[in-house]
Amino acid sequence: MTAPGELGPVSAPRPASAQRPASLRPASPPRWGVQASLIQPRQPAFWLFVGLLAIGGYIFIDQQLTYGQLTQAYALSWALVILYAIPVAAVVYRLDLFEREPKPMLAAALLWGGVIATSLALEANVAWLSILGKVAPPNVVGDWGAAIVGPGAEETLKLMGVVTLFLIASSEFDGVLDGFVYGALIGLGFTVVEDISYFMNGTASAFNAGMDQVGPVFDTFLIRVVGGGLYGHVLFSGLTGLGFAYLVTGRTASVTRRLVGAGLCIGAGVGAHVVWNSPWMDSILFSEAGKPSALQWIEYGAFKGLPFLLLCGLLVVFATRSEEATFQAIVAGEPDPWIVTELEARSLRSLAARRSARSAAGRLYGPAGSKTIGRLQAAQIEYAMIRSRVDSLSDAALEVQRARIHSIRSQLAALPPAAARRAAAPAGDAAPGDAAGAAAHAAGDAAAGDAAPGGDAASAGDAASADAAWIPTHVVPAGGMAAWSAPDPSQPPILSLPEWLELVVESRAGGWAQVRAVNGWRGWVNGRLLIAHS
Repeated sequence: MTAPGELGPVSAPRPASAQRPASLRPASPPRWGVQASLIQPRQPAFWLFVGLLAIGGYIFIDQQLTYGQLTQAYALSWALVILYAIPVAAVVYRLDLFEREPKPMLAAALLWGGVIATSLALEANVAWLSILGKVAPPNVVGDWGAAIVGPGAEETLKLMGVVTLFLIASSEFDGVLDGFVYGALIGLGFTVVEDISYFMNGTASAFNAGMDQVGPVFDTFLIRVVGGGLYGHVLFSGLTGLGFAYLVTGRTASVTRRLVGAGLCIGAGVGAHVVWNSPWMDSILFSEAGKPSALQWIEYGAFKGLPFLLLCGLLVVFATRSEEATFQAIVAGEPDPWIVTELEARSLRSLAARRSARSAAGRLYGPAGSKTIGRLQAAQIEYAMIRSRVDSLSDAALEVQRARIHSIRSQLAALPPAAARRAAAPAGDAAPGDAAGAAAHAAGDAAAGDAAPGGDAASAGDAASADAAWIPTHVVPAGGMAAWSAPDPSQPPILSLPEWLELVVESRAGGWAQVRAVNGWRGWVNGRLLIAHS
């Protein structure tokens, strides 16, 4: 029993999932905290991967030894594709905001695309073009051969990689975003090795004609990477992988809906490849000089690939929202309200929101504050990992993680704030990290007429007179906090105060503090969590 005036368990802001309809929550959240191993000797798919890697590796090494005879061009080719591949891989990896995939599985995806799929596609494309040449006129084969043969053979082989990884470790496919990540990395591996072959084949032809080794590599780099790098195999197989993942993870949808959704995504990936390989819009590349410029290649790529890129981006956004809903379902019901507040849950939903929260802390505390918020975000995600794999809220591992989160909050509260800060009282519900934005004024304005603990309402005249003598003494901590009309934890909070909102502490009652905002609003909060204003 809590003594009168003492601050007992409070109903602070909950993650947004706590207010969502049950139908929007995953029925049984996946076990995010358990990562499967790539090495699965009992899975036939693992040995299929090993066998195909051996076959593809033999073809790959033989091809690379041939290319290596033109040493200068070969070294430059690898340097350029690595310069392109590293940031792309980093972006794809970081798109998975919550449970990121095991690095050995990601490496296997790159190997499948770069070694297995490219080697087998080389043989398959030659065979299918030979068949097409026997049944179609030469002009059709010349103009449309790449569009007819390439997408079917190559996208099938790349999709086989996603399916194989699923069969090796199906537990790693928690949602549709995982399929995109694996598919996109398979496509990236394919792109890297295919680009090397284009660079070297172009260089070999030029070199035999007496030209240098460097110029053709740069020319092909401008065409394939600068002009079309956003619209290639990463996009194609990202879409097909996303479609497959929807089929196997969309358990709340009907089988018919999953089949249709998967078919549309896979069809979009193959269709994007067909359009890219087709002779459509080749007129954009026409140049009186005979050689299209880099700008023409960029324009060509935008017309051919941009619609599919936008579609892919939209699907990734929806997939990210699904991951967010899973996170919220996992943390729902946590008895400690300061493990993940509602505002903090919202700030974890995207890379931009996370960066915004860190930036806001940086403005208040400097670099140390930004780093501390980053550590808090990582600890909260790790909490969800642990929570997803244990069966009890009192599990020892959860208790340790809760203590770690509270320790980080204490470290943040101990940092000295900057001497000068603007009063933040924006309108509306503050977005995390939007410390000086329009949301904090709304939080104060919305509460301006609420009854104070004694039952007196703060009038507009009171607010005006309060402004003249208002000197902030404290600020709301990172993640925001709940406010009550009276120091009574049995009552629901009246609103959620945005992080970094400046307040005056007028009185205290046990662990409670009565605070006043710049517009005259008054309320009660957990006084132990307030940060002293410098």
